[in-house]
Amino acid sequence: MASFNRVILAGNLVRDVELRQLGEDKVVGDVPLAVNEGYKDKQTVHYVDLTLWNQTANFASNYLTKGSNVLVEGRLHQDRWETEDGGKRSKHKITVDKLISLDKKSDTVDKPASTEPTVTQPVQSNDVPF
Repeated sequence: MASFNRVILAGNLVRDVELRQLGEDKVVGDVPLAVNEGYKDKQTVHYVDLTLWNQTANFASNYLTKGSNVLVEGRLHQDRWETEDGGKRSKHKITVDKLISLDKKSDTVDKPASTEPTVTQPVQSNDVPF
């Protein structure tokens, strides 16, 4: 029997991405995502843990912050571990393959003050050199 493991979510980052270096060329980042469901006074918030790898983790760490609106696509993954008292625990996470920032460019990247838009004068036809 065939199976398909794909998850697409849009929401807001709950905090800044926490990066960890794994060896010289691998980076992993973890961050929870808040996903709203419903409308007005009947809204429910679901919190989903995201795991980001390498370039995706670096991008998120450099350009996204707490509250950033993102769209993620990835695979559902279940972490399993044993507690100190011998109990078994598990948690579902999303291993992110694609991450897209849904914020406006000015919201995600701070612009230097010197990039004010400049108004140019219209070019007169006799000023054109050809």
